Amino acid sequence: MEKIDWSFTQTNSDKILTDGLFKIKESKTIKPNEISYSSFGNYLISYLDNPYYIGEAKNIKARLKQQFKPTTSTFYKNFQKILKSDQGLKAIPIDNFSVQFISTEIGRKEIEDFGIVNLPTQLNKFQIGKRQKIDLINKHGLWDKVQELKNEVLLQAENEVLNQRFMAWFDNKVKSTAGLYIVKKKKEIIYIGESSDIKERHTTHSTTTYFSALRRHIATDILDFELKERNGKKKYLTDIENASVTDYLLGTIATFYPVSFGRYELEEYLIKKYRPLLNRKDNFDD
Repeated sequence: MEKIDWSFTQTNSDKILTDGLFKIKESKTIKPNEISYSSFGNYLISYLDNPYYIGEAKNIKARLKQQFKPTTSTFYKNFQKILKSDQGLKAIPIDNFSVQFISTEIGRKEIEDFGIVNLPTQLNKFQIGKRQKIDLINKHGLWDKVQELKNEVLLQAENEVLNQRFMAWFDNKVKSTAGLYIVKKKKEIIYIGESSDIKERHTTHSTTTYFSALRRHIATDILDFELKERNGKKKYLTDIENASVTDYLLGTIATFYPVSFGRYELEEYLIKKYRPLLNRKDNFDD
């Protein structure tokens, strides 16, 4: 077998994710109140062995507690919406759904996206079509090996992404793909982000403060602006303030780096290590 490293995970992501789906589907079926596992992983919600919803979480126990409470459940609210529009669909009490889960050290977002397309799961309403549909026949023996090598793989990824060419923010020609991006000001990393579409995210950060955490943090943490409230959302700036944020971005450099496997974990790892000024997510002590 070829050596498993960062490059291998990127070129063989579909094989790795196929094994991950097999692992979830072959795991023990349990009720959510039986789960004690409280760390990173993926879960599959089914009824009579039919997959309905796949998800990822930093804390499986906490997420499934939320998912199996009707007032906070994403999957069950989606089920109720479908039930209203499909007269032939049978009502199912939330407690009748069952769960399977696996721990996931790396690749938890990708296996969610992969499962939405390849199981498929009709109650997932977001990130639809982010992966290609493939034939789930053969196992490749890769999932567990990649999980074991997480730390080595992320170190390799760090070295590669930080050695990418950094360009002036508005000079970047970004492809529409999943990936990670790093923003610097005077050689200091000030922001790290990820997206299922880094081209779309580049456009958002370049123009739209309401949807851009990066622009809002530049406004409040660097330029000392106060966000304005509108329709109950405190996410707005004046036109003059928006222009000032854009001017600030003109003085930054950035790199946009495609990632087909492990973008959540790479983002978390880099934020925790470099503690960028403008990140809040995952910028914490152990």
